[in-house]
Amino acid sequence: MNLSRIEKIEWLICNLEEISKSYFISKTIHQYAQNLDFGFEAFAPYRHLCNVLVTDVIIRWCKAFGTDKEEMHWKNFINKNEAEAFRSSMFASAKITQKEYVEYWHQMNKVRNSACAHFTYEHVDKEVPDFEIAIDTASAAHHYFTNTLIKSGIKCSKFDLKQFGMRSSEGFIKKLRSAAI
Repeated sequence: MNLSRIEKIEWLICNLEEISKSYFISKTIHQYAQNLDFGFEAFAPYRHLCNVLVTDVIIRWCKAFGTDKEEMHWKNFINKNEAEAFRSSMFASAKITQKEYVEYWHQMNKVRNSACAHFTYEHVDKEVPDFEIAIDTASAAHHYFTNTLIKSGIKCSKFDLKQFGMRSSEGFIKKLRSAAI
């Protein structure tokens, strides 16, 4: 399908929003999982859902920040002369250095390749990277690309990506609680 640059940026923004929802909903499920799975420990449906959402965060983050060959990679939508300013805003948002970002980038890609998109036994019993950097970099990108659309004359809502994810998780758990019998 031949999408315009604007349409591709809209898809990128949607992907960043999905990172936030999956991240915060998985945090909420993790917080309540032992209680939610009570009586179903052998099946652990909520733990499973949490794991699916964690995998979603990793894969979606790698779509936007992984390898340059990803069609949705942020570098595809930024002029080369703006790339350094964008990186600086990402590092500032995540409170990390470029070196720390590169290390994190390697960790996320390794987990994607060894546990999410593919599987190798080297990942068994290993932790996934902390997602605070993922959500902070996604927030910086969301802010940047939302502003890009607005400057292009496209109407879109500006909002804090973390608040968006937290509200999504609050709605999820509230609905879950109200459905309980």
